[in-house]
Amino acid sequence: MENIIAVDIGGTNSRFAHFTVDNNGGLSCVGTVKLKTASTSSLDDLIDRALASGSIPAGVHWNTVVLAVPGAVKENTYASLANVPWEVDVSGLRVRWGATRIFLINDFVAQAFACPLAKRLETETVQTGVAEPRAAMAVVGAGTGLGHCALVATDGGDFLPLPSEAGHAAFPFYGKTETAYRDFLMERTGAEYPYGDIVVSGPGLTNLHAFLTGREIPPKDIVAEIAPESETTVLFARFYARACRNYALTVLALGGLFIAGGVAMKNPFLVVNDHFRKEFGESRHYGPMLRQIPVSLIVSEDSGLWGAANYGMMKGKGG
Repeated sequence: MENIIAVDIGGTNSRFAHFTVDNNGGLSCVGTVKLKTASTSSLDDLIDRALASGSIPAGVHWNTVVLAVPGAVKENTYASLANVPWEVDVSGLRVRWGATRIFLINDFVAQAFACPLAKRLETETVQTGVAEPRAAMAVVGAGTGLGHCALVATDGGDFLPLPSEAGHAAFPFYGKTETAYRDFLMERTGAEYPYGDIVVSGPGLTNLHAFLTGREIPPKDIVAEIAPESETTVLFARFYARACRNYALTVLALGGLFIAGGVAMKNPFLVVNDHFRKEFGESRHYGPMLRQIPVSLIVSEDSGLWGAANYGMMKGKGG
């Protein structure tokens, strides 16, 4: 029996879970804890609070620890986090936990490794389709920012993740209304160019609603008052689908596209609608291909934890 700590650090919440791996390679979650990221001052402080909660037993020998973070990872050790007020350096943890294998990965690498476990997670169908065996899978998710990752099957039966910071790539707008929104967004945010993080995200939903209504309210209040055919819903669904379509075309995600992140997970109507499906399939040359890609919404809060644990289990197989 092996023990894995999975940690999913987000801009708003950080989640910890204790997983076990049995002799047959079965992965089981035996305990979880959630903390507010902003209430902690460092990675060590976050871990100490999680262990002090009692949900993650401190006396267990951890074979593997996998930390998933919202930022680019350097040398499997360092990460500067775009929406977290402190940096991550796991070199101290390697000293603290000695023989334990410690992996630092991007949070959407963890979300990608949750995709092969989709049958163990709660999902909703956004678009029916047929996944091509051994083709690339992709995950796109809006939360505090906009995350992306692709997963490619290897000949050995494992998976190779392709981390991405596509949320900081330029986001395309077209038409009079969208062009006006682009100008509004540039003035409002002071950004040099429009990019996914400020368009398809929780803050992006606030930006869009402010443009359309002149009202400045947080995302939770916006989704409480808009309907499936509200202008805010329609445009946000189209923007979300555009981000997904662009990434699916970039990595040829014929094995399936998964939507993660708190924005859609808590408000499925933002993506489970005809506006999303129509925009996702709009391509002069590749529309038929796009309309055959199965698109699923992951509505399990702990998908990142399962993905991180799956990553740790696979790395453990390699010694």
